[in-house]
Amino acid sequence: MVSDAGNYPEPMRNGETMVIYDRPEDISKTIERRLNDATWDAIGQAGNRAIREEYSKGRQFERFLELV
Repeated sequence: MVSDAGNYPEPMRNGETMVIYDRPEDISKTIERRLNDATWDAIGQAGNRAIREEYSKGRQFERFLELV
């Protein structure tokens, strides 16, 4: 995931599970830099795994039970 700088849920961390940019004009440079340093795949896989774990149906049900 590539997104603008901001507040994101815990599993989303810049350089680990996502990549952020500060200004819209930085998007292409940010993507190119990641493609050239070969970290793109690892970040994408880590982000995918974090989202699947954090927002799985099982995890959602656990949170629901905590509320009731």
